Amino acid sequence: MAKTAPPLREQYGTAGVGAVVVLVFLNILWAGANPAALVMMQHHRPEWVAAFRFLGAAALLLGLMAFPAARRVLAPLFPRSPSHFLLAASIGFFGVPTAYTCYFWGTKLSTATEATLLVSSSPIFYAILARLALGERFPREKMLGILLGVVGVWVIVNKGLLLSQFSGATLGNLLVLLGVLTESVNVVVAKSLAMRYSGVALLTIESSFAAMALTAVSWLLAGAPNLNWTPTDFWMWFYLTVVCTVFAFSVWFYLMERAPVGAMGVTIFAQTPAAAFIGYFLLHEQLHPTIWIGAGLIVSGILLTLRSNSGKTG
Repeated sequence: MAKTAPPLREQYGTAGVGAVVVLVFLNILWAGANPAALVMMQHHRPEWVAAFRFLGAAALLLGLMAFPAARRVLAPLFPRSPSHFLLAASIGFFGVPTAYTCYFWGTKLSTATEATLLVSSSPIFYAILARLALGERFPREKMLGILLGVVGVWVIVNKGLLLSQFSGATLGNLLVLLGVLTESVNVVVAKSLAMRYSGVALLTIESSFAAMALTAVSWLLAGAPNLNWTPTDFWMWFYLTVVCTVFAFSVWFYLMERAPVGAMGVTIFAQTPAAAFIGYFLLHEQLHPTIWIGAGLIVSGILLTLRSNSGKTG
């Protein structure tokens, strides 16, 4: 007989100041993901970079279940309902590979900085989908914060308020935006599950199925992987897998159990200035002076979201 799903957890109305600070830190870490992937793509196909990332993450997260203490805590919190398990597995098998293949190919065709700046537009999709699918509140301060963040991204991408040029490969940027749309759907669907189950358990399921799908896709499209890794390849993979996926996503999924995903998503704007600096120092991509204007708008957007979180919803 099918097991029934546990009840929904009590949901907080806001993300809270402390949680937002943690989320900003996570997004600064994620700002280095596309530059790290671009370095790996000097020796590896984009599909395999994505596959290596989730193969490592799945191995580490499943390995965690080998410890009795972790198994006692997490095992009861895995999805009990077959339909919920299949939903989490589907996100991993279809949604995650689509998003990250688009991200990494888009980064390869464009630039790491532009790709991460485009990822910074995802909070607007998070907020709209969370409003439509989850009924999350949408106070005026949050709306204004998101709009300020979008303007900040626009200023950085276009080097001013007016569109003077569209730099980088158009196809690459369109692929990144497709990845943003896909991951926005992934996050909102995962949020519906995280309200019942352990976020780390969901991450384990998604990473495992993503690893299988990405490995199959990589073999089909790119052939056998290049196993001749340089020390730089290893450290970039370590950053992508351990720092950006196992650590950062575990914290993100844990917070997603109770916090509203719309308020969580606005902190992604913190990736914008961080990405520009990382791209400049690591990959020597040009840093335009308008980064300061854009960064100021983004920080203002985050502060307005914090004001919304304090209960002044207007």
